[in-house]
Amino acid sequence: MNESRAEFEDFLERYVDNVSQGMRDRWALYRPDTYNHEGSDAIAGLVARQATLAIEFAQNPGMWNGNLAPLVLRAMTDTHITLAWILKSPIDRGREYIKYGLGQEKLQIELLENEEENIPDEEKHPALSELIEHRRRWLNSQLQEWAIDVNLGSWSGKSTRDMAMEAECESLYKFAYMPFSGAAHSMWQHVGIYNVERCKRALHKGHRIPQILSFSPDIDYLYRSSKYVSRTYSALSSELGLQVETILPVEFFLQERDRLNDAGNVG
Repeated sequence: MNESRAEFEDFLERYVDNVSQGMRDRWALYRPDTYNHEGSDAIAGLVARQATLAIEFAQNPGMWNGNLAPLVLRAMTDTHITLAWILKSPIDRGREYIKYGLGQEKLQIELLENEEENIPDEEKHPALSELIEHRRRWLNSQLQEWAIDVNLGSWSGKSTRDMAMEAECESLYKFAYMPFSGAAHSMWQHVGIYNVERCKRALHKGHRIPQILSFSPDIDYLYRSSKYVSRTYSALSSELGLQVETILPVEFFLQERDRLNDAGNVG
C-alpha cells in the first residue's frame, strides 16, 4: 500500500512539473510587443492562471469529486474561453480585458472607502485603511486612477457564449462551461443532487432535507483538468506559432494513467 501511494504521489509531482514546464517553454518562445504590451500582459496572466488552477487542483485530490471539482473546472473553462478569444486580437482585446479589471478594482476601492466612512470611529480597524491604501497603490501602479473608467457591463461587449463561438470553443462552452455553472452558482441542478435527499417518513410527501455527503476522489476529474490546460497550451502554440517539445499535460496524464493502471495503482 505504501509503495502504491508513493508511486501515485510521484505521478502527481511529475504531472505538476509537466504543467509548469509547458507554460515555461511557451513563454520562453513568445516575443511580446513591449510597446503595446497589454495583449502580452493579459496572455501572461491568463496562462499562468490556468496553469496554477491545474496545479493546485492536482495537488488536492480531496477536491476530485462531483461536488467540488466543478468549481475549479468551471474557472478553467472560463479562463480558456477568455484567453482563446483574446488570442484572436491580442492588443485590442487584451487592453479591454485589463481596463475592465482595473475599473472593477477602482469601484471596489470606492465601495470600501464608503464603508469605512460609515463605520463609527471607535469601531474602525486600522487594517481596513491599510487594505484600501494597498489596493490603491496597486491600482495606480497599473494606470492612474483618474484615467480609469468603470464599466458595469461585459468587459468584451459579448456574452461568454458568443466569445466561445468566435474562439472556436463552442463545444467546451456547451458541455463543460454550462454544466459546471450549476455548481459555481449553486443552482438546483447541482444542489438537488449533491446537497439534499428525500425525507424517508411516509407522511412527509417526499420533501427534501439537507445532507452533507463525503466523497472519494475520482481521478477522472484530474483528467478533465488536464484536458482544459492542454487546450490552453495548444491555443497558445497555434495562435502564436510556438513549437514546443514538452508533451501536453493530457498526453502525460494518459501515458502515466495507463502505466499505473497496469501496475494496479489507479482505480
